[in-house]
Parts: sequence; structure tokens; C-alpha cells
Amino acid sequence: MCGENNYSPYIIIGKLSRDFILTEEGEDINDIPGGHLIYTAIGMSPKEKHPGIITRIGKNYPEKFLALLKKYEFSSHGIKRVDSDLEQRNFISYFQKNHFTSADSKKQQSVLSQYFKAGKSFPKELLGYNIKKNTGDSLTERTPETILARDIPSEYLEARCIHLCPLDYLSHNLLPQAFPGGNQRTITIHAGNGYMHPYFFEGIKTLVNGLSAFIVRERQVRNLFFEKYRISKLEDMMKILLDYGAENIVIKQEDRSYMFINRADRIVRRLRIEIEDPHEKIGELSCFCGGYLVGLNETYNYIKAAALGAARASMLKNDLNPYNNLNIFEALLDEKARILENQIEG
Repeated sequence: MCGENNYSPYIIIGKLSRDFILTEEGEDINDIPGGHLIYTAIGMSPKEKHPGIITRIGKNYPEKFLALLKKYEFSSHGIKRVDSDLEQRNFISYFQKNHFTSADSKKQQSVLSQYFKAGKSFPKELLGYNIKKNTGDSLTERTPETILARDIPSEYLEARCIHLCPLDYLSHNLLPQAFPGGNQRTITIHAGNGYMHPYFFEGIKTLVNGLSAFIVRERQVRNLFFEKYRISKLEDMMKILLDYGAENIVIKQEDRSYMFINRADRIVRRLRIEIEDPHEKIGELSCFCGGYLVGLNETYNYIKAAALGAARASMLKNDLNPYNNLNIFEALLDEKARILENQIEG
């Protein structure tokens, strides 16, 4: 069992959310624990069931969700509850094949109308909720959700492996510097939407320098390079990011397969995933990140790490309790990872 202050070699920094989901069939799943942080932690399991987690939550975040973290042995010593309400509700809709999330740019239908068309009652917990617009990050100004170096418990500073889930630019740019040891640690970042924009191009050079891995979606990296008219191939974009100082670049493509490259050999490799579910599963890329970080730490092999991350992500199930995925991973993980490793191209 993991005590509150037990050392863990893994630290995850990110956000927790309260998820409200409409399925493709119009079923509603309301107010369940979610967030990139949870799915990254799940992706680290079963071998690491208690990574230290660092996040900020509002005074309105349910205690029952914190109890679940403790039940499943995730160390919660780094959770800071602030005195104000934070908007941590997150609406996700697959209904009528009109998949969008709170982070997407397509917001033609209101949340209320989605529930109405599905024939479901609007949950009272969503009253007053508005889908957030991606207005972009600031290079210098923090928000109530910005995580600062002083939010890191002192006992977490010795962790060997640190993963940063999608956050604002200021958090991603400054937090890696809070951990002493530099290149002796494995630090990975799952890119945030707010700064993957041409305006931040120069800032990205600073952000990725020294990272063990920078993990992005295809649409994010294409958006970043949008004004670089002569650069259209993902392979070229990946090599430019390597030149800025990252050791590994991973891109999740629109078809949900993965492209990845390592600075040592600069060979672009591909792992194509056979997909049965037409919609990306909630937390899929975050789950990949968790497995990928464990793979880098345990095997020192970026190919095996990608296979491990993809194996865990491919087995993820949308569930009323996302932690139920842990039982699936325990039984099937090693075999699935070996199969996917043999499918890597390049």
C-alpha cells in the first residue's frame, strides 16, 4: 500500500475534471472522475500504481473523487485545493456522430440542446456551464489553474520521471526547471492546445529543449507550423522539433496511429493501430503518455516505450469508473505490447 508521503519514481502534473458524457447511442454518463492526469496515471499501471500527482482543484471539487484516488493507491499529497471555485466540469459528446469536447473548436450546438436531442434530462450539476473557448495562452500571465513550482511537495523533487499533462504555456515552460538534475531525469510533456499556434513558435524552442519527449497531436503540430508554408510533411516538422533539443517526438495522427522519432538515429517510425471504435476513447492519448513514460524508464528503449504506451491506450475502455481499466491492463498488457512492437514500421 502507498502512504500519503511515500516516495514514487513517477510524478504527474496536470488537471482533474468532472466528466459529463453523451454516448453515440444517446446514453448519458454524468459527473464521473476524469482529466488528463487520471488517465495518465492509469496508463502507468499496473507496474506503478501510486505515482505522485500534482494539481490544483477548486473548493467545489467532489471529495468522493479524491477518495477514489486514495482507494486506487495514487499518492495525492500534491493536490492543492484553492479557496475559490474552478471550472473543472468537462462535457464530451459522441451523440449523432457529432463528436466534440470542451477543448474542440466546433461548438455549434449548446450543451443543453445536446441533452434535449438525446431525450435526456439536463443534469443539475451542469447548470451555468459554458463550453470553454480556446483563446490561447499567455507567455507571461498565469491563470488560477497555472501550476507553480511552489505547488510541488519537497518530497516529489527527487522523482526520476516527470510527466506534464496538457497545461498552459507558463506551466509547461517553467515547471521542468523546478526539478533539479536536468538531463538525469526523464521529463515528458503532452502538449496543450493553448500554445500550439504560430504565435508561440519561438517559445516552443525554449519549451522542448532538454525534454525526454514532446507528445503532440497531428492537428496541433500542423497548427504550430501553419505559417511555415514550405513545411507540410510531418516528418520534417518532427526533425525541426528534434533540432530544438528534444530527445524524442511523438505525434498521434488523425487515424489514431503513432509516428515517433529519436534524436540518436532520426528515423521516423510508425505504429499503425487497428481501430474498431470510430471515436477516440476518452483519455486515450493521456493513457499512452503514462505507458510511454514507464517504458522509457524501464527499458531505455523508445521503440518499446511506444509499443507499451500504445498497448495500454488501445485497451482503454470508456467506463462509469475509469479506474476499472486497471484490471484489464493487469491481465492483457504484456502480450498486447509484444504484438504492437512487432508491428512498428521504420
